[in-house]
Amino acid sequence: MFDIVGMGNAIVDLTTKASENQAFMNMPQVNKGGYFHTREDEFEEILYFLKAYDVSAGGSVANSLKAFAALGGQACFVGKIGMDKYGKLFADSLKAYHITSGLMIDKDEATGCSVVLVHEDGEKSICAKRRATKIIPYNGINWDLVEEARCLFLEGYWLDDNLLTVKKIINKAKDSFIKVAFTLADPLVVERHRDFFTKYMKSIDVLIGNENEFKALGDLALPPLAVKTCGAKGVEVYQSGTWQHFEAVPALKVVNTTGAGDAFAGGFLFGYLHHFDLEKAVRIGQECALSVLARVEASVPENLKLNLEK
Repeated sequence: MFDIVGMGNAIVDLTTKASENQAFMNMPQVNKGGYFHTREDEFEEILYFLKAYDVSAGGSVANSLKAFAALGGQACFVGKIGMDKYGKLFADSLKAYHITSGLMIDKDEATGCSVVLVHEDGEKSICAKRRATKIIPYNGINWDLVEEARCLFLEGYWLDDNLLTVKKIINKAKDSFIKVAFTLADPLVVERHRDFFTKYMKSIDVLIGNENEFKALGDLALPPLAVKTCGAKGVEVYQSGTWQHFEAVPALKVVNTTGAGDAFAGGFLFGYLHHFDLEKAVRIGQECALSVLARVEASVPENLKLNLEK
């Protein structure tokens, strides 16, 4: 029996220093401090020349599950990888966190990769290709694993290319009396899929996102529980028709902001599914986020230690 089964993009994060990778020097369109696009051949060139990089299984849901599992929760990840070294790295990373694999294998496409380029001043540039994880066939999902879950956790990024699959997954979950948690992923995703949120919000039990993502929802009705992260302004939680504010916990050290929101989601869902009160669930999420802010990697450490009772 799993506490949670997460379904999302299986992305291998490769974090490297700009000064050590010549391939980036040939690309004037690199957007320092943000995301930049590449052609497939340019991306392959980057991977070919990549050296001295840190590797972790990434993607929004996978990063959340790492926090969930590091806290002691029983988690399973469903996604799709290729038959290459990056697919093996992704699978190995799940094992390191004791996350059960529900991975599908694509024999034709390579594993999705995100290259995080760290500049000398700490700013980052990111480029990525989803590859194998882009299309998720509903009939490829191992439902024997999913039906053992108390909660399914889905990400908004799946809506762009797998809208029908997401709808089928949610319908299947509700028929099986499995709770559904959903992370909004990105304001543009929310705007593109307002029809989906209008029709399926009543089938979502927990909605998680940042203030910009919730702003994109506009005046749409919310599910029974909604969690809005607001950075240094704290966290807002909607329950029983009212919003409750929780103050932010100051970060003593900020090395990296990537993945902090994902870690918060994993920590909060751990508290929620283990029946902690809202204040404690939010605080667990905040502590997970703080652990990511203090390290280079975009996920919590495998040996994360939190005093949950405190």
